Amino acid sequence: MKAIPAVAGLLSVLLAALWGMPAWARDGVILTGVEGSRDNHSAYLGTVLPLFGQHLGQGLVQRYWLDYTGYRYEKQPFRTIDSEVAGYLGAHYSDTRLSPGDPDNDNQGKQLHAKLQFEGETDLAAGWRGNGIVSYLLGDFNYWARLRVQTTLANRLHVGPELVVQGDAYYDAYKLGLFMGNIPLGERSALTLKGGVSQTLNETASLYLGTEFYIPF
Repeated sequence: MKAIPAVAGLLSVLLAALWGMPAWARDGVILTGVEGSRDNHSAYLGTVLPLFGQHLGQGLVQRYWLDYTGYRYEKQPFRTIDSEVAGYLGAHYSDTRLSPGDPDNDNQGKQLHAKLQFEGETDLAAGWRGNGIVSYLLGDFNYWARLRVQTTLANRLHVGPELVVQGDAYYDAYKLGLFMGNIPLGERSALTLKGGVSQTLNETASLYLGTEFYIPF
């Protein structure tokens, strides 16, 4: 997956920059991960920081995010289009490249859109919690949503099923799988592993695998 080296490089630069921050600024978290299947793949790197005088979980935060998405879809007559998208969260800037070019695809090229994202978590039953994320680009039919239901094992690992739906005006993908999170990496960082079945509209199902990292600083 060619997005992985780029994300690794960005993570190294970001870690170096964060290391140089004064002590009072070190109250944030880095979130990064990669995921891939036969028909689509993605990678992201972001950081969540409290606003000045605030603390994570107890006030307003600022978020900086870089993500990469690649997918393919069929275009008649039996032509496969590969798409790559990189984006920045806030005001969402994207640069979409198609191979081969598709004049009917309005998403290609450089575009700027506002992005809405909602996140939430709640207790569902004894020992079970649900959390969800939904994001949508205003002025462009581009969406991503994930629902997870998890329980905590005796060793404090989080396990459960996840459902992901994503797409735009030219493709739709659905993923159903299992995840295992809160795998310790050092004293405070944690790893999540996930995998399952990915189904892109009008294509046969395939396997998807992914990993996520939680790195507080």
